[in-house]
Amino acid sequence: MSDVNRALASYRKGIISILVALPFVSLTGLFGKFLSHSPVLIVQGRTIFAFGALLIALLILRKKIIFSNYQEWLRLLLCGVVLSVHWIAFFKSIQVSTVAIGLLTFASYPLFTTFLEPVFFKEKLSQKNVLAVIIVICGLALMATSPSDDSDSIISGSVILGVVWGLGGGLGFAVLTLLNRGHVRKHSPLLLTCWQNGFAAMILLPWSLTESWNLTTSDWSLLIVLGVVCTVGGHSLLINGLRNVRAQIASMLIAGLEPICAIVFAFFLLQEVPSIQTLIGGTLIICTTLLMITKSK
Repeated sequence: MSDVNRALASYRKGIISILVALPFVSLTGLFGKFLSHSPVLIVQGRTIFAFGALLIALLILRKKIIFSNYQEWLRLLLCGVVLSVHWIAFFKSIQVSTVAIGLLTFASYPLFTTFLEPVFFKEKLSQKNVLAVIIVICGLALMATSPSDDSDSIISGSVILGVVWGLGGGLGFAVLTLLNRGHVRKHSPLLLTCWQNGFAAMILLPWSLTESWNLTTSDWSLLIVLGVVCTVGGHSLLINGLRNVRAQIASMLIAGLEPICAIVFAFFLLQEVPSIQTLIGGTLIICTTLLMITKSK
């Protein structure tokens, strides 16, 4: 097999890994909406369950769990900080506004990634990626402002606050994606996900201890799903995909297709029927994303 064919095969594996991660990632917004507790408590519970599940898995598989280089620990600590801030901002955006506002503003992260990636890796900024990001955001705007989103019931202050928190979450995820791209080529995605969640849980502990941990059985179940299924499954697969896929393309896939997956889940789990405007926006997103995949290497 030639080098070109091997590179293409690796690229395809990376795309498949990211696509498989999408359903797990898409569930996050839906389950997060059902938890009425503070974002700090939600993220604390999620990271604890994720860290515990991953640590047990690594021990059972007899995989490496300790780094000998202190620089690796510092980098993981930084990723843990960024991860916790990203998740808190994401859940806060949804809680103060709507899932639609949260997803729309979170979808800004490919724009951040597109302009930050050349800075992180000294790569040329692609004009077609910038255009594609703009088209994707237009599609998401159509979806978020569709009649089914009931956005008229939200006062303008809540919308603005939701947008601000959502943009913060988008920026955080863009930085995390870029940090992982440089790190995943040296280490296992499971190992990186484990310690990033572990550090995030440790960092949030002083603040979460001031929260009321009066959780119901349903709350605990949702936190387990968020921590084990969505985080361990989705985050590990996403990081694995970054081995062979540029962060710009990975962010396009997640931002473009995550809302589509969320709509499908909402239809089956919440019996929410999308409007024509939502379907038009979704079609625009899917077509743009598929075009980007086929044109990128």
